[in-house]
Amino acid sequence: MRPVPSPMNPPPVLAGLDEIVVSALARHRVPGCSVAIAHGGRHWTGAYGLARTDPEQPFLPQTRIPVASMTKPFTATAVLALAEAGAVDLDQPVRRYLPGFRVADEEATASATVRHLLTHLSGWLGDEPEFVTDRGDGALAAQVAAFSALPQVLPPGTTFSYCNTGLDVAGRLVEVVSGQSYESFVEDRVLTPLGMTGSTFFAERVVSQPAAAGHTREDDGAPHPVQDAWLLPRGVNPSGGLISTAGDQLRWMRWWLGELDVAGPLSPRTRAAMISDPVPVRAGLAATGLGWHLDYLPRGASRVSAVYHEGSLHGTATVCRFVPEADLAVVVLTNADDGQLVYREVGDILLAELAGIGKFDRKVSRDTGERELAPYAGSYSTPERQDTSSRVEVTVRPGTLRLKVSTVHYDQPLEMDAGRVEADEFALLDGPWRDEPLAFLREPSGELLGLRIAGRVFPYQGGTA
Repeated sequence: MRPVPSPMNPPPVLAGLDEIVVSALARHRVPGCSVAIAHGGRHWTGAYGLARTDPEQPFLPQTRIPVASMTKPFTATAVLALAEAGAVDLDQPVRRYLPGFRVADEEATASATVRHLLTHLSGWLGDEPEFVTDRGDGALAAQVAAFSALPQVLPPGTTFSYCNTGLDVAGRLVEVVSGQSYESFVEDRVLTPLGMTGSTFFAERVVSQPAAAGHTREDDGAPHPVQDAWLLPRGVNPSGGLISTAGDQLRWMRWWLGELDVAGPLSPRTRAAMISDPVPVRAGLAATGLGWHLDYLPRGASRVSAVYHEGSLHGTATVCRFVPEADLAVVVLTNADDGQLVYREVGDILLAELAGIGKFDRKVSRDTGERELAPYAGSYSTPERQDTSSRVEVTVRPGTLRLKVSTVHYDQPLEMDAGRVEADEFALLDGPWRDEPLAFLREPSGELLGLRIAGRVFPYQGGTA
């Protein structure tokens, strides 16, 4: 399969972008993608390769694709719209708005706030292994009711740990406070005002429209279509159920940049508050706002805030990113698990060429001494839920750490190496999360608390024999 570009007519500095995207798709064996750019009041969209491989269908700018966790900022925006109207106080307990809500830990049930939901600080298990399959209007209520057995990983407010379940609770809060279904509220207050007519939470509404199939790499190395990329249960729509297009995501990004001449769901002041005073994740390098993540990337002698969210579903990988100080936004939507390798490569080039923004300059060691690495060896795991827990086993190899990761997201364990950057910070050297950070977390006493990988905290269970 040889991807064929749909030219974007980019500005002169990006005259080679079509070739860059096509090359990245071929190198990483991703069937296709759509790309959208906004910069300095101008904008472009384009599409490359195939949306489906069996039968073959071209990827188009208007091709629908699940954007998974890119839904989370929409949920946060819905909550902030209610807050702006005086109906929700972010610093009040969740139970003020959902009196029947509970998780397994009573103290966490009582103390978790609305802000904790939007900043991934609730501390309870973030990935529910069992979904409610109901597609009716009561699906979200039933899903959140099932969270009553969710175990606590950390006390609320301890540290960032990526939490899908927290955003689903936030979506249920939207329903109860507004009196509408979650999907209707987001459509009425966010999608429609912004002119995002190609976006929906219901796959059945777009069956006659161009739509991408997800793809995963099999043993032969080739991308193969998967059947369940569009079958996310309705009860988890707030954490990852939106279906969208590059053009619609571009309108979303332009609104965040202040370019769209529409009122939109939030005032400029509230929008700014969502990405201001964020919760640190990696000191001076990364943080989380209300529904958004932030990277502090080098630009000349200073750093700029790159605000973003990624999405990953079985067979798709997507990202939207905007840099207010550079008046720049980039959207890349791909239809393969390995698509993150494409969107990182293409996104890095666009940020560098259009705004002079660089990447993290991290010197990763592959020859750290065994004595320095040995204290990190051991078992790290989340509490059990439905007889299932996610686990990371860490062992020492010559110069690096070796990780074996077992999670509810993958049928087979993932194995990868990690090289030390500094102190308790490492970088993953291979596998699907290559170049992503691995952080070891400590108690105030200095004792090992756990590790954070793929944004999720795994508490330390003990060293290896």
